[in-house]
Amino acid sequence: VKYQGGRVALAVCVLLVTPAGSIMFDLPSGKVKCFSEDLPGHTMVEGKFKADMVPEGQNRMPIEIQVTDPMEKVLFSKDDIETNLATFAFTTSVAGDYIVCFHNKGIAEFMTQRRVTFSMVHGIDARDYSQVMQTEHLTKLQVALREMEGRAEEIREEFSQEKKRERYMRDLTETTCSRILWFGIFTIIMCVGTSVVQYLDLYKVLKKGKYID
Repeated sequence: VKYQGGRVALAVCVLLVTPAGSIMFDLPSGKVKCFSEDLPGHTMVEGKFKADMVPEGQNRMPIEIQVTDPMEKVLFSKDDIETNLATFAFTTSVAGDYIVCFHNKGIAEFMTQRRVTFSMVHGIDARDYSQVMQTEHLTKLQVALREMEGRAEEIREEFSQEKKRERYMRDLTETTCSRILWFGIFTIIMCVGTSVVQYLDLYKVLKKGKYID
């Protein structure tokens, strides 16, 4: 399912989640709530989600989750999320906005809602270092050093991405200024040319009417 304007009401929010944090929100029937986060390429992402049970006496309200990449390719989807905590995980292929949408497919006319819990981490926070400790037989100190090394590498990568974005914006600004400059020069030439042509036409008319010598 692709969520497009006119088909369902859409609310887009910026996702800011701490490594141990999660958010809870009430999703009304027939509505969609989306969360977007700008992620670099080749980054591990893990999300956790669940929905509370449908309140007693209310109609069934299945909630669908869908995760898409910057090219709108569906990376993960589930038609009806459960009350037990579930997860999704993927590695980003390109940098850009990755969007997670929740759709309450209940009947909108009933004015009911269902509570959803959601959290998402990426990069070093998405890696399970307890499993690394068991697999590679590392001590707690070695695991801590490995995690510090990973965070340092992540910070270095973020600085690199920031420099690329800064370079792109600088090039875009210089290109735009250059185009504006040449457009201004062209406009001045056109104005001067039009004024000269109008002056010559007026001079011919006045001379033909013998208003001037």
